[in-house]
Amino acid sequence: MKRTLGFLLCATLTACQGPAGDKGEVGALGDKGDKGDKGEQGPGTTPALAALTPSTMFPGRTTVMQLSGVATHFQSGSSLVFDDPAIKVTKVEVGSSANLRFTVEVGLDAKLGAHDLSIGSPPTGGEGAAENLKLTGGLTIVPSLSVELGSGVSTGPTVNQGGLADVAVRNLDYRDNPFWSQTRFAGPVSTIGSVSATTARLAGTVLVDALAPAGLLAVSGATVGPFGQTIYYTADAAEMSAPTVKARAATELKLGTAKTGESLSEKRATNLYKFTTTADKQVVHMQFTSLGMGWNSGVRPIGYTAPASGKFGEGQAFDSWGTGFNPTTRNVLQIVQAKGDAYTAVLASDQSGSMSHSYTVTAKAGTAAAMTSLKEPMMGDSTSSPLATIAELDKAYYGLDGAIDAAYEDDFVKFKAKTAGKVYVQISAAAGPNIGVGLRDTTCNVVVLSTQYSRAGSMGLEVDAKAGETYCLRLNGDTAGTAYSLIISPAL
Repeated sequence: MKRTLGFLLCATLTACQGPAGDKGEVGALGDKGDKGDKGEQGPGTTPALAALTPSTMFPGRTTVMQLSGVATHFQSGSSLVFDDPAIKVTKVEVGSSANLRFTVEVGLDAKLGAHDLSIGSPPTGGEGAAENLKLTGGLTIVPSLSVELGSGVSTGPTVNQGGLADVAVRNLDYRDNPFWSQTRFAGPVSTIGSVSATTARLAGTVLVDALAPAGLLAVSGATVGPFGQTIYYTADAAEMSAPTVKARAATELKLGTAKTGESLSEKRATNLYKFTTTADKQVVHMQFTSLGMGWNSGVRPIGYTAPASGKFGEGQAFDSWGTGFNPTTRNVLQIVQAKGDAYTAVLASDQSGSMSHSYTVTAKAGTAAAMTSLKEPMMGDSTSSPLATIAELDKAYYGLDGAIDAAYEDDFVKFKAKTAGKVYVQISAAAGPNIGVGLRDTTCNVVVLSTQYSRAGSMGLEVDAKAGETYCLRLNGDTAGTAYSLIISPAL
């Protein structure tokens, strides 16, 4: 009975319900609620730098690196910097918010060891703080050379400033940058004579810079690559096999005052001098006299001059010359471009030494001027049309751009002596090719002094000039393409 009444009641209510009305309009938007508190960051989303590839580099190299991150916000405005100013970032390319590529240039003076990389990225969406991250020890700078120990020794040699040492190094970068042509030592040392070089090893004798810091020495090297670019290498001074530099004071050469009683008393000894010029573009005439018996049989004083930096690689090599078979006086002419201190290391041409290798040395300086170009004219030069003519030899003149364009060709240069007295002439080139200088009369046809030759890098002559008389120099070489310089100076 109860079930029947309930059913009837439901049916009655259903029957009484009317049809559905139209849909009402949407109500007005309510007020924006207050901003909720910032929630805590979920696990695993803290921005961090993950990896730097490659993670090692050699000094003096440039490469493209890739940096990856986790939850980072890399963008075009991101800036990267290493903790060593010698390691520079030059170009940045963003791949994504967690990946970018950048170009790195590592200087030769970059510190060896681990380095930190920092990256700063601007706020994203204009809100929040900038993202500053650091990858500690992400890049390691390693040496590209390893110094070999000499046979039977456990430590490297000790050498004076301005002294000689035998050095051999291995190229640790030989796969990507093998030794090519013109391989030599560089940096705080300069190559003396020839070297033995393969793609992975370099050995030879070096001259240590006049101002190289006392202590362990970081040996450097250089080669000329297949496209003409110079590639540099450096070793770690902390190696046990590295040479140790011993400080010594350079002996002062007061210009115009003879330094007597000098000698190279031991084999491979060097003497280190310092002189000071008071004006730019000076010719320096160094003269060796009172030569002892140790200088017989062609053995002669040679050396290297460095500017105020003390770096012989920035200066000039010289070979002394004299008149006659076994001259008692030998000369060196050099052009010093900048005033101030200069350093000279003197040694025997065969690196011999004894108490009989005695000498007196005098240095003098005077004004010098560049002569017109020594480059060959289109139609060449001749006895009637010399390369250059010095109307009056009132001071020293020099030319740095001469060249032997064809084997055994003659170049001619004329000069007129202003006063009576000695005139000194020197031609210089790289050691190896035969170069020479001779003296002729004003017509350039009559020989006054026969041409004298040398393969050592310098040759010269001295003229007992007459005031107002014109002389002609004959310059000659046996190898095409030999570059040379020329200095003509009256007695200073």
